Amino acid sequence: MYLTQKNRQQSTRLLTDYSDEMISVYKENEKNRRVNDTGETARSFLFICQQFISAPVTHTRFSAECDLAYYYYLDILNSMGEAPDETLFVYYKDFFYSPNGKAQEETEQKLNAVYADEHRQCEVEFEDPDGVQWVLNNQSGDSYIETDNGLITVAFAGASSFREDQPIKIGIIREWDDKSVIVSEAQRLVATQTETAERSRRETFRKGMLFLLAAMLAAALLSLLHTRRLAGMIADPIELEQKRAQQEKEALEEANRMKTTFLSDASHELKTPLAAMSGYAQNAEYDILNGGEKAIIIETLRRISSEANRMALMVTQILDATRIEEGRMVLEKAPCDLDSLVRRTVETYFAVLNKNNNRLAIRIPLELPPVEADSARLQRVLVNLISNALKHTHNGTILIKAEAENDSVRVTVRDTGCGISEKDMPHIWERYYKGKQSETGTGLGLFICKFIVESHGSSIFAESERGKGTAFHFTLPVAGQPEPAP
Repeated sequence: MYLTQKNRQQSTRLLTDYSDEMISVYKENEKNRRVNDTGETARSFLFICQQFISAPVTHTRFSAECDLAYYYYLDILNSMGEAPDETLFVYYKDFFYSPNGKAQEETEQKLNAVYADEHRQCEVEFEDPDGVQWVLNNQSGDSYIETDNGLITVAFAGASSFREDQPIKIGIIREWDDKSVIVSEAQRLVATQTETAERSRRETFRKGMLFLLAAMLAAALLSLLHTRRLAGMIADPIELEQKRAQQEKEALEEANRMKTTFLSDASHELKTPLAAMSGYAQNAEYDILNGGEKAIIIETLRRISSEANRMALMVTQILDATRIEEGRMVLEKAPCDLDSLVRRTVETYFAVLNKNNNRLAIRIPLELPPVEADSARLQRVLVNLISNALKHTHNGTILIKAEAENDSVRVTVRDTGCGISEKDMPHIWERYYKGKQSETGTGLGLFICKFIVESHGSSIFAESERGKGTAFHFTLPVAGQPEPAP
């Protein structure tokens, strides 16, 4: 009876601590999601404004073009069922815009108040005197304030318009007064998980007590000589319960974090090209109906095709990760001309993925021997490595190089980008992992690359230096070589 009571008390304390921590984790995840959503929405609204603002010379024309962009933005929000309490504003040259007739003075007072609030949190410290100068003097930024009733988030971004090389600055201030709703939802979810853990605890304890009773009976029948041996075999149920509860808590927290991050990233990664394609399609329709220039229409259609290809790449990554997890990715190896495969890949995807004005260099000798590989899967590796290099490099160079080494061929994809931190380097091959420098992507690319290369009986590794760039190296067997021993 004493052991039973002690076990119950210990388990109750463990589950109570577990529940409090899980509620905190849920609230923190919800806060981070809203902060990230505000930043993503600011960048999406900036992209929409770039399509609609076409060198206005009067404030009336500027306001009309901003209204069109705002109505298009509202259509997207309504289609996704989002209706946050938010304040939007746009700066362009000497013009200012805020929807629904909000005065510039009123909007800027709110922005200055948020910037000056002593509870405001921000990853990067700014030295600007007020909120308006904070927006006008910096390319982008975001902050948040946790209030008694909820959360205030603010984000801004800037870029040049597509039709005139003039900067556009847009910002969003969002306010949520639903802290009690979030706490109630967190408590409901944690209560469900706690109930499951409690049932499991009772079942484990019941089995432990049965085992203890059987061990005691066996000890009496076999004599005192076996007492020490039997005592060593009886597990302490409280210690087992503590370890199991801790392992389950850590697994639940990690699974919840990875699931939330992946779903958020995947939805945003798919939402951005969808919004861009819709905007381009409307522009093309307008130009066609109004006799627009053929070159502009062709360029708009090319951009739609480019965004569609980018979406297809993301969907392919998710499908590849699913095949790997289910053990359904089977290689079909055959002799492969690496030079031809690299050039086909570059012709198809480089222009689609090159958003940062980078240059390309290919160095593959004509006498390079063919490799034994699944060309379709190998192209996935090249696309993922090139995509990573282009995302983290601005106005730099991407080098693709191959050279023969004994019975294999070494392939290198090198960039001159920001590099990978020492903290992130050990984790870059993990599924869903994204470093702090990576604002986009699903975190699946390098995980897929490693699986495909190692399935060829080869290896892949990375070298990086912050501020100077990153190089990924992998090897492939020369065609005609015997298969390596498993």
